[in-house]
Amino acid sequence: MRACFVFVSTLIAVIPLVVQAADPEVVCTNPKYGPPGADDTVACYSEAGCALARSFGAEAIADYDPASAPFALARGKIGAVITSDKKLIETAKANGAACKP
Repeated sequence: MRACFVFVSTLIAVIPLVVQAADPEVVCTNPKYGPPGADDTVACYSEAGCALARSFGAEAIADYDPASAPFALARGKIGAVITSDKKLIETAKANGAACKP
């Protein structure tokens, strides 16, 4: 019985360290083209990000290649990238995107 109590107590102490808040979704747009709208496609990588894309009236593309998305955004092929991936955000910014949470 004592071993079970110690295990449960240890587990309760560890759980808060394991559960962390996810990084917020960031919307990266091309400043030349303005915010995404009904005629745009938006690369998104989570349910929350895709829901946000649809709220703009845009077509949410959940499986858009993350390696090419920042470059497609820079060329105006897509209207926005919505992600929490820091590397993807950095690459988008390096290619001229404006990114906001």
